[in-house]
Amino acid sequence: SDSLIVDPHKWLFAPFDACALIYRNPKLAKKAHLQKAAYLETLEEDDEWNPSDYAIHLTRRARGLPFWFSLAAHGTAEYAKAMERTMEVAKNAAEQVRNHPNLKLLMEPILSIVAFEREGWSSDDYEKWSDKLLADQIGFVTPSAHKGKPILRFAIVNPWTNEEDIAEILATL
Repeated sequence: SDSLIVDPHKWLFAPFDACALIYRNPKLAKKAHLQKAAYLETLEEDDEWNPSDYAIHLTRRARGLPFWFSLAAHGTAEYAKAMERTMEVAKNAAEQVRNHPNLKLLMEPILSIVAFEREGWSSDDYEKWSDKLLADQIGFVTPSAHKGKPILRFAIVNPWTNEEDIAEILATL
């Protein structure tokens, strides 16, 4: 691939609209995105890097900066630790689902997503359960779908989520 976009708003704790855009060949990307106008030429220096030359945002705020600042402040080791913790909790959540009498685990979690279903439930059942869970301030778990069937899924991205939180949620099923 010639470019890669990293959407850091979940696992990497960045604002929702933050983005990291990585190019294999930045010169080619600059050719594609460079905007020419007389009023912009005063800002141009041939040897100067300008983020506006690498995406279509021009006068919009630099959305990647909050992510960069967080990465610079905390370091990659802290991010790795947080990600590893969420994956540990996901594995434990899968085990709790497997041991639950009303639930069926749909697949082993690879990262931090745990997909499961409650046998016999419809989309409406999942929606009502999800709404009540949120209203009761227990958790935020939204219904999803897998192979055309309604399901539930945990997307564990907060490293402070723990095994007891998962157990409390599953107890409502």
